[in-house]
Parts: sequence; structure tokens; C-alpha cells
Amino acid sequence: SEQYVVPIMGSLSEVCSKLWELDENRLKRGEDYRINLKGDKLFAFVNRKKLAEIPTFSAFMDLLDNYNAETSEPEEVTERDINKSRAFLNRCLETKVMEAAYTFLLSKRLVPVGYKKAFKEKLYNLWFQLHPRPNGDGTKRSAFEHTFVGETRKGAVLGLHNWVRFFGEECQGNVIYKSCRPQVCDDHIVTVGFMWNGNTKTFGSLFLGTSPEFELAIYTVCFLAGQEEEATVKLGNKSVTIVTYRKNGQIGACYPKLQGQLQHVLIQVEPEENSSAEEEHDFLSQSYTGRGTSTGQNGSPYLQVSSNPSRNRDVRLPIDLDDGWAYSKPDRSCCNCTIL
Repeated sequence: SEQYVVPIMGSLSEVCSKLWELDENRLKRGEDYRINLKGDKLFAFVNRKKLAEIPTFSAFMDLLDNYNAETSEPEEVTERDINKSRAFLNRCLETKVMEAAYTFLLSKRLVPVGYKKAFKEKLYNLWFQLHPRPNGDGTKRSAFEHTFVGETRKGAVLGLHNWVRFFGEECQGNVIYKSCRPQVCDDHIVTVGFMWNGNTKTFGSLFLGTSPEFELAIYTVCFLAGQEEEATVKLGNKSVTIVTYRKNGQIGACYPKLQGQLQHVLIQVEPEENSSAEEEHDFLSQSYTGRGTSTGQNGSPYLQVSSNPSRNRDVRLPIDLDDGWAYSKPDRSCCNCTIL
């Protein structure tokens, strides 16, 4: 088939806007899916037949049983797993979204020449290749598993920022929707709290309706071309921040968040022994509870979350101050989608 040609775009924001426009497989809210932020389940309806008929969605869903969620248990990658991962990338490479991402990245000399071979290998290494965890415990993980599938550690949910995965697990009764933050929700991004197989995600954000090729493309572009871990881009008529955490040159985590909603508070934490920065954030965001609020030297509020002064250190964590819970509900754990 004739390859789609995209004009070279100069800025990261421009290419992200173009990826949004080119996402032809994006499902339509109200027609292909419905959500209920006040209900017992987040998804009131999803057109499963349509998901199964779209090649990228179908190949994506076929990947989701490849992984063991618990981080303490080593991953075993079989030849069948590798073939399914590469089959998914093949379907993504057939879309205009991924072609646009490649054209932009090639123009910036961030990927090698060769769309179907070299670029696919680059995508595989970025997303599916296993890399050692930063804490040096001997286990490995992939960026795809963390971002799209989700992991669990000591009662906390790590990652799981994909709506199709969330919906599938909710249908099976594995995900229990708990709450949302309406200040950071719109037609295409939600920030929700949930339980997954008994593990807690206090708040996490995800796109709604977007195709897997769009999410893979925009996260790849922002990771390779972005100068910072947060890139502000325009998707439709909304300003959105795309977060791509970097760990030892690899993708740590990726997710979207709405602009202009979150501020930071100063929080005093007690890190675990030999834990990486990423794991400290994962752990404290899910496990530490407030002991009361106070005011830092710069006048900003902070939440006391540790009782061991010998190992305390100050960490800035984002929190939605409009919520007010840091003041009225000091026993609630401190987290939202901006922490893995």
C-alpha cells in the first residue's frame, strides 16, 4: 500500500497535535464507549465488537496476558511473547499515526533510517526489551508492562495507565473503581482511584478512547524528542502534559495529565533501605498516610508522613490543593496521577 507522507513538523507540540488528528481508530465517547464517574464502575459501556475488529486494538489486547504483575517475581519472555509483541508493532506501523511519528523523529535524526525494520527494532527495544530495575533486586521490567499493563508491589499498583487494560480488568472484576478527581478529568483524560486484585492505586491518569498506536506514538515522540520529563502539548483544543519519566536512558513511565490543575506540597518521607527514587515515589504515593499538615519555610503546606526523624527527608509531591483533603482528611494517603 502507498505510504502516508506527513510534512516535516518543527516542534514537539506540532507533531503531537498531528498525531491526535491522525488517530483514526480513536473511539468516540457516547457512541463507542460511556463512562460514569459517579458509578460503581468507571466504564458503563464499551463496544467490544469494534475493539476486536480494529487490528491494533486486537493485537494490543492479545499482549495483555504476557505479564506477571508482581514485581518481586521475575518475568519470563517466551518466543510466543516476542512474536505477539512484534505482531502488535507491525499493526501499529500500518497506521498514519505511527508513520507521522517516524517522519518527525527521522527529521530530528532521533531514529535510524528504515521504517519497517530499523524503526520497529527501535520501538521494540524501547518498549518491550527487559531492563534491570533501578533498585538492583535482580528482576527486570519493560516500559510496556509498567505503562500499559500495570505492576504491583507491596500492596501498591504501579503504572497501569491504559484505558483498554483498565476496562478489561474491570470487566473481570479485578479492578474496583473507587473515586475520581473531577478537577483533572475531561472527555479524553481521567484521573481515578482504584483497587486492582487487592492492590491500591490512590490516583492514576489515563487517556480515554485513544488507540494503542496513538499512545505508543506520542509517548515515544515525547521521550525521544522532549527536553524534559514533562512536555506541554495541544491535543484538539486542550493543553495536556505528557509525562515521560526517564530511568538510566530507558522509559520509566508515561501518562497524560491535564494542564493547570495540580500544585505541589512539601512532604517529609521516610525512604526504604536500598530503594530507587522511582520505587520510593511508588511506595510513598500508595502507602504513606498523613500525620497532619504544616507550613514549609516558603509558606507552602506540607503533609507529615513519617515518624522516624533520623531518616526523614523532604520531597516535593504534586497534590491538587483545590481538593482540600490535605487539610480536612489527614488520614488519607497522599497520591495522585503524577506519581507512578
